[in-house]
Amino acid sequence: MHDENDEEIDFSDAMEVFGLESLLLKSVGITIGSSTSHLMFSNLTVRRRDSRASRFEITEREVIHRSPIIFTPYVAGTSVDTEKLQNFITQAYADAGIAPDAVDTGAVIITGYAARKENARAIVNLFSRWAGKFVCATAGPNLETMMAAYGSGAVRRSRETGKTVMNIDIGGGTSKVAIIRDGVIIDTASLYVGSRVVARDKAGRLERMEESGGLAAKELGLGLGMGTVLSDDGRKAIAEILAGALFELIGRKEPSPFTQRLMETSLLRYHGEIDCIMFSGGVAEYIYGHERADFGDLGPFLGEKIRERVADPGFGIALQEPEERIRATVMGAAQYSLQVSGNTIFISNDSVLPQRNLQVIKVCVEKGKPTAEDVAGSVRSALNRYDIDSLQAAGPVALSINVSPEAAIGPALLRSLTQGILSAWNESFADACPLVLIFDMDIANLVGSILAEKSGHARGILCVDGIEVGDLDYVDIGREIQSSRTVPVVVKNLVFSKGTQGGT
Repeated sequence: MHDENDEEIDFSDAMEVFGLESLLLKSVGITIGSSTSHLMFSNLTVRRRDSRASRFEITEREVIHRSPIIFTPYVAGTSVDTEKLQNFITQAYADAGIAPDAVDTGAVIITGYAARKENARAIVNLFSRWAGKFVCATAGPNLETMMAAYGSGAVRRSRETGKTVMNIDIGGGTSKVAIIRDGVIIDTASLYVGSRVVARDKAGRLERMEESGGLAAKELGLGLGMGTVLSDDGRKAIAEILAGALFELIGRKEPSPFTQRLMETSLLRYHGEIDCIMFSGGVAEYIYGHERADFGDLGPFLGEKIRERVADPGFGIALQEPEERIRATVMGAAQYSLQVSGNTIFISNDSVLPQRNLQVIKVCVEKGKPTAEDVAGSVRSALNRYDIDSLQAAGPVALSINVSPEAAIGPALLRSLTQGILSAWNESFADACPLVLIFDMDIANLVGSILAEKSGHARGILCVDGIEVGDLDYVDIGREIQSSRTVPVVVKNLVFSKGTQGGT
């Protein structure tokens, strides 16, 4: 998938949608993770929100084919075998009876070890021919946690019931914990507890051991090395100590030194009540009794230990089953949501347009009279929530700035916004990276002009407003239409099963 900004973006398909009330899209979701990979094909029906709106909503989704789930192929330990991966994807299309060019839109989600820089670049190249159609997300631990919470149905359940839900997605290498209140993800955390942190071959000899698996073995006094025999008792003991670490995190207790060493992110900050808990990911198949096969890893034993702990009367949180378990992931993307921004836009120079597949980073400035440091803190927090450290670790982004309704537009607010945004942005991004901002207030031109002056007019700056975006959205922004002084914006929503999509 290309992200070169000098390539023209074709908005013709999206423009044609203006004359339609509904359309049917064929979409594909491709998940490539540390341990497993799979595809999901679906038909999405999108309808116009109302007769005057240019924004469409998904009203029906039908899964038409699920590929088998395979272990992600690697060579040389941590490099993805792209040839084998390409063959698997090609076969999945053939099994679905769908030609690649018949797919209207899609999403490729890369996580864990597969998301390492070299792997991500090679995987993205597999989909370069669909550059304009596909969203490609390289997800770090926090973003992956958010996606799992949407994919499992936890976000929707919290929104519909008003309950505070904890979703734990347990994969091959990590466990991702999300806390959702009133349909909003308010906290996330991740630690290195997974089913394949140790794994043995058919002869019972150790063939895989991640750092966390080695730490657990050392804590137990097990002398493990590649090729040594790993007994069922050994696997059970490792699963027990890893489950204990996971429940220290879930229970928001003071972590032991062992648990601290397993943390991938910071600890959970939320210490309020949790109404219910649900599990997704591969280990969830064992927790809920849908899988009993032994693949030589910790899956059966982790599932057993987690079931025992949740069933303990002292645990005190009701267990619920998710809508999706191992397939709690993106089923595709819907990109035909064309919006237009104009009148108050700011474009520093023609070189900043067009932009393609910008990941939307939602920044919430909650104080009514924020200082520059308040704004900078909100931007830093948002970048961390989406695992955006630098351009080396992520693709191009757009900051969606949401200001408190109590905030009054005036010199003080504009000064705080511009100083805070520029300060936080300069900490993470190079000068060559264009600063793209989306506002929920009609202040794009004012903010853009001040930013340009503060940065000496050297930086590419693009500010738009009047655009609706959500948590897991991506945007394409086309060149300015001179006759109307507007820019077309296509908002791409990641789509999950059972009526849930990012940004809702």
